[in-house]
Amino acid sequence: MNRLIFRSVLTALVLVVLFCVPSIASADGITWDLSGVTFDDTGTASGSFVYDATTNTYSSIDIITTPGAAFGGATYTSLSSAFGSSSTGLLLGPSGDLTGTPLLFLLLGSDLTNSGGTVPLIVSGENQSGEGTCDNSDCSLNTLLRSTTAGQVVGTVSTPEPSALSLLGLGLVALLAGTAIRKLSQA
Repeated sequence: MNRLIFRSVLTALVLVVLFCVPSIASADGITWDLSGVTFDDTGTASGSFVYDATTNTYSSIDIITTPGAAFGGATYTSLSSAFGSSSTGLLLGPSGDLTGTPLLFLLLGSDLTNSGGTVPLIVSGENQSGEGTCDNSDCSLNTLLRSTTAGQVVGTVSTPEPSALSLLGLGLVALLAGTAIRKLSQA
């Protein structure tokens, strides 16, 4: 009888270790949402993108600007090939011949990280966030048609939910513990 109880407890312990200990998390980047982004011509920008600080890469870009007095607004789903991107800024727009295409400059007040937080847009000075157009094919000449007057990006790290294996492991542990208690009470 004691042997059965020992095996049940040992099996429960092994299941707890195998199924309930979380696996090592990997940094896959986090979603950054535009918040309160306004332009000097009453237009706004909203949307989000994913940034991975480990690899310095952007993905899942989905940003929309609304029309204002100086610019008609646009939808941005990719980085422009005209300039590189970094953890402190990105240029959104099409690739290829850029003549006459809309561009969105998002220059950030500090580095983006995989820890999330709130990062302000640079809204004043010589280099500031704004929207405009490319004036030639490689965008070495461009026109800033409107500047941002306010805004920030907010990154939220999601909390992982328990995996199915963890829940299964907890159920098996409870079942084995119940069996062991029942056997003890019968002895």
